[in-house]
Amino acid sequence: MFSFFEKALKTVDQLHMLILLAEQVVLALEQTAKATGPEKKRMALQMLVDLARSHGLDPPQLLLDTVIEAAVRLTKR
Repeated sequence: MFSFFEKALKTVDQLHMLILLAEQVVLALEQTAKATGPEKKRMALQMLVDLARSHGLDPPQLLLDTVIEAAVRLTKR
């Protein structure tokens, strides 16, 4: 029983880390990159993949796309 909750908490922690990394990547690119939207997204995805792997994460492509899009929307508030 406790094993289930430990795994669930670990998954939530990993998702939280991925969201934080995506927000930082998007903020950095918004401030520094002089590129088109699609090019910024490509750069953001590559940066996020590299950062995620350096933190021991290997999220699926759909999740990477989703957290980047969410981070972009948050920065435009």
